[in-house]
Formats: sequence, structure tokens, C-alpha cells
Amino acid sequence: MTWIARTTDDRREQLGRFLLGTGGMGGIAGATGPGIGLSEEDGHALIDQAIDEGIKVLDTADVYAAGASERIVGAWRAKHPSSAVLIQTKTGVTADGPNLSPERVRRQLAHSLEVLGRVDLYVAHQVDPNTPWEESLPVFSAAVEDGTIRAYGLSNVDGATLTAALETADRLGLARPELIQNQYSLLARADDAEVLPIVQSERLAYTPFSPLANGLLAGRYSHGERPGHGARASVASRAAEFLDDAAAIANVREFDRIAASHDVSSAGLALAWLVNHPVVTAPIVGPSKPSHWQGIHEASQFAWSDEVAAEIAGVFG
Repeated sequence: MTWIARTTDDRREQLGRFLLGTGGMGGIAGATGPGIGLSEEDGHALIDQAIDEGIKVLDTADVYAAGASERIVGAWRAKHPSSAVLIQTKTGVTADGPNLSPERVRRQLAHSLEVLGRVDLYVAHQVDPNTPWEESLPVFSAAVEDGTIRAYGLSNVDGATLTAALETADRLGLARPELIQNQYSLLARADDAEVLPIVQSERLAYTPFSPLANGLLAGRYSHGERPGHGARASVASRAAEFLDDAAAIANVREFDRIAASHDVSSAGLALAWLVNHPVVTAPIVGPSKPSHWQGIHEASQFAWSDEVAAEIAGVFG
């Protein structure tokens, strides 16, 4: 039983070239407070623009901005009940650690349905070491089978846990997870070794988050700049790791040079690399300013070539 298309081109037609991340609405992912995140009004304006730009999926999570992201997306959807945009949300992250217990997944799905009005794609946000797949996956599968959701997926999984989930679903005769949402960018390449080969062989959708490494691949921190209050990089754990890595920043500066030599922004080239990746379905983008759309437009229009790919590989491998 599958809902998401099985070929890369068909998946991109179904899900779009980019997904809109709404974690910055009402806060930034788990962070809230003055000056952090988009207001409801600005969030709704962003969704309107995203749909005009061809976005087909809105991505949120029950934990983002302490629930504010889901509430803002739900309020937008209530104003646009006939919109065909797909709603994707996630569950499993709590203040006490990952929790995918069957009771909690059922409860949170019911809550998200009430807040959002509809859930098309439901994603296990983190692996729960205390709940085996044999217990959690039947809840996701049942939601597919009874028509509550269209498909489900997994986020923040490594090769071993992804393999275990797929094998469990097959062994129990369950609907399989159909999409994977991990961090992936030119700076974060852990999935190259195990996850992407599985995604490709099993014909899963792959919708990575943080495609610009929280702004590091957008040319914002190439020369020692530090993220200001409210910037994603100010609250993202891996951003601090990259910012303090002299070799990584040197690579970013060289990447900036390559982008400039092709008359494209660093953000545009970084997104173009993902858009032209044979395994990536659609990266998740979260523009919060009008200027952020520039890189998205450039990525869609950039004339990709083997020569450009080789230049980038010379820096990042």
C-alpha cells in the first residue's frame, strides 16, 4: 500500500519542488519569545506567497514554537478550507525525550487533527529508544488504513533504524513509512553512507530539512559573523558546531566564491545542488523575508551541469 509516488519525478510532481517549513511561525522550532519567529499575520502571508510560488506541502510539528506553528497553520487552513495544499505534521519530541508510545501518538494525532483541521502526512519526529517499532508503527499504519492520513514517514533516522522500521512494517503486514525527513545539506552529509542508498532502493520520498545549514550556506556567516537574536542559527545546535569549525567555514567561503563565479547566490547554488540531487525529492525551505525567495527562484532556474557538480564536490566531496 503506497500513496506517495514511486519515482523521483512523480514524487516531485506530487509533493512539489520545495516544501514550506513553518517552524518559524510563532517561534523557531522549539524556541519562543520576543523577537523570535513570525506573527500569525506574517505567517499567513508567507503561506499565501508559498502557494503562489507552487508550494504543495506545509510542514509543521506539534512541538514547534510550543504548538504555535500548528495553530497558525490551522488558522490559515480554516480560512482556506478548499485549498489542496497538503498538511504535514510530526510528533514524538517532548521535553522528557522522544516518545512514540502508541497512546501518545494516538492522542497527539487527534490533537493535531483538531488544531489543523486535516493531516495528510504524519511523521515520527524522532526515534524513541523506549518504544519498539512493533508498538508504534501499527498506530501510524492504522491511520493510513482508516483514511485519517494519506501516508506517514520517519524523521531523524539512521540507516539501522530505517531498515528496522521497514522490516517491521513488512513482517507485520503494515503500511510502510513512505517518506524520510532528515537533516541534509552540503555541510551535513551523514545520510550519504547508509540512509540515501536505502531511500533510493526502497523508492521512498526524501525531504531534507536545514538545506542551508541554518544560513551558513546562504553566505551569512562566512567571515566570522555570529547569528543575531531570532536567527535560526542562534538556536540550532549544529549551527554552533559549524560556526566554530574553521575548516567548515573555509569550505563555505570557497563555496561562496564558486557561487559568485556562476552569478548566483550561495543560497541559490546550495538549493540547486539539492534540487538536482538524484535521491532528494524536495528540500524543506523556510523563508522568513521576501529576500529569501531569491535563492529558491535561482535554484529552480539554475543551469545545472556536471562541471558545476564537480566544482562543488571539490570543496565538499
